[in-house]
Amino acid sequence: MSDVGKRSAEEFYSQCLANARTLEQAAQSYAASGDAVSTLATAWGGDVFAVQAVLWERILVMSTAPQRQFYRVADALFSGLNRAAPSLVDRPTCRDVIRAARDGLLDECDPALRSSIESGWSGLSYLATIEAPTIADVEASVQERLLGLSPAGFVLQRRREAEAAMELAQGERVRGETVAAVQHAYESDFLGLEAYLVESSVAVGDVSLQSVIVRWELASTAVSQLAGLPEGFVPAVQRIREVLGSCLAEADANRLRQSLIQV
Repeated sequence: MSDVGKRSAEEFYSQCLANARTLEQAAQSYAASGDAVSTLATAWGGDVFAVQAVLWERILVMSTAPQRQFYRVADALFSGLNRAAPSLVDRPTCRDVIRAARDGLLDECDPALRSSIESGWSGLSYLATIEAPTIADVEASVQERLLGLSPAGFVLQRRREAEAAMELAQGERVRGETVAAVQHAYESDFLGLEAYLVESSVAVGDVSLQSVIVRWELASTAVSQLAGLPEGFVPAVQRIREVLGSCLAEADANRLRQSLIQV
């Protein structure tokens, strides 16, 4: 779940909607390329963010204590998902899987909330011809992401690579090559981002790394939309890091920034 701390209610709501759109577009792109694992992860991620927006909008209007009410309802809502998780043994399509997951989530809703959530979800026709991934497909996807390493080994390797890239960045900075320095710092931060996402996902029991796919998509899309960077090495790196965390939950974004190499 995303959190609402220093961010305003409007910022939280807008970010939920933006994340839902980003993930829907990503799911359509993955479906077109035949990547069923990433298709399913991003499609469901988009659904979750759409639900968050509906919940926040509804409770903000109805309650004098919206944040507390938001978390209480959201926790009850999402606690039913594991019980409703569809089996993949019969080779359903990705549309079948998302429909089953949606039904499981809606079972926790009253009729009015159910209607609001359903109206906020996108269509699933693009998923109809994509076979759902098998457990073997998911395991292969995990091994590909981890480069055949254990999660801990992968995290260690990525952080070493991030340190090396930042050393290059600092060398370029000293020589006055600011553009090159920022580019190497950018590379360092994305290596650090990948390490953080894998480490934090495993820590919460996401051994299939589905949340890595979702959060990587959100962060990389946000950075790709940057119109420009401020002058100077440190301001540019700070701006990149700010955008990297902008689409994540506030606590998640703070932990990410703390995990990156200091400049």
